[in-house]
Amino acid sequence: MELSETTLGHLRDEAYAYLAEEALRGKLADLEQERAKVASTRPPFGLLAGRERREAFARSMSVVDESEAGLRDRLTQLGGIAAWLRPAIRADVSTYLASVSPDYCQQLQILARIDDWDRASLHVPELLLAFARDLRAVRRALAPDKKAHSLVAYEIGALRESAERLAALQAELSLIERAARVLATEDVAAQLAFPELPNLQRAAWVTRLAVIPPEQAQADVAGAEEEIRAFLARPDESRRAALQSMRDACAAHAERVLDGYWEQLRAHARAHYVEARDVDDIIAMLRDRYVDADLRRQQVSQNIDPLASW
Repeated sequence: MELSETTLGHLRDEAYAYLAEEALRGKLADLEQERAKVASTRPPFGLLAGRERREAFARSMSVVDESEAGLRDRLTQLGGIAAWLRPAIRADVSTYLASVSPDYCQQLQILARIDDWDRASLHVPELLLAFARDLRAVRRALAPDKKAHSLVAYEIGALRESAERLAALQAELSLIERAARVLATEDVAAQLAFPELPNLQRAAWVTRLAVIPPEQAQADVAGAEEEIRAFLARPDESRRAALQSMRDACAAHAERVLDGYWEQLRAHARAHYVEARDVDDIIAMLRDRYVDADLRRQQVSQNIDPLASW
C-alpha cells in the first residue's frame, strides 16, 4: 500500500512550513545581533546627548522592533497552519500504518481487546447481584428452623443457573484477556493488568452445597454472599482506572511507532519534496491552501439555504 497523494501533499507542505520556520528563526537570530549592535550605539547620559544622536538611535531601534514584529507575525501564521496540518498528517499516517505495520496493528488490536473486556465486564455487577440474591435465598432455606434440608433443592437449582451464567462470563473475559496478552510484546504485556474480579467460577461449589451438612453449607453461603456484596459496594473508579492505564500504555507504544515513522517521512519530504522558495511565498501558498480554503468552506456551508432541499 502506497501513501495517498493527499498524505504526500500534506507532508510536502509540512516540509515547506519547516523550511520557512527555520529561515524565520535564522533571521530572528540575526536580528538579535543587530539589536545588540544598535543598543551599543545608545547615546550616553540620555537627555544630555545630542538630539540628532537620540533620534537616530530611536529610529534604528524602531526598525529592529518592527522587523522583529514582522518575523514573529509570520511565525504565528506558520504555527496556525502547522496546527491544522499536524492532526491531518497524524490521521493519514495512522491509517497507513494500520494497513502495513504489524507492530502498530498489534497495539490497535490490543486496544480493541481492552474495549471488548470493558464492555463484557459491565455485565459482572448485574450477574453478581443476581447470584447474591440466590445465595440469600439458599441461606434462608438452610436456616435452622427449616425442617427438611431437601426442600432447598429448588433454591440451589436457581443458584446453579446463576453460577453457570457467571462462569460463562468468566470464560469470555479470560478468552479476551489471553488474546490481548498473545498480541502484546514483552514490555506492553508487563503493563496489561486487567481489573481484579471475585471468583466467578462457582458452579462446582454450588453443587457441593447440596451434599454437605446444612450448617456448613449455610456458613459457606453466608461467606460467599458477604464477599460478593463487598465487591459490589466498591466504587467503579478502580476498574476504570486499571483499564485506562492499559489503554495509555498501548496508545503510548503505538504513538512511538507512529512518531518514528512520521519522522522518517519528514526527513524524506524535506530532502526530496521541496525547493528553495521565498518565505512569504510559502506562507501565502499554505495560508491559501489551508486557512483560506477552510474559511471558504465554512462560508459556503453557512450560505446553503436550509429550505433548498425541501
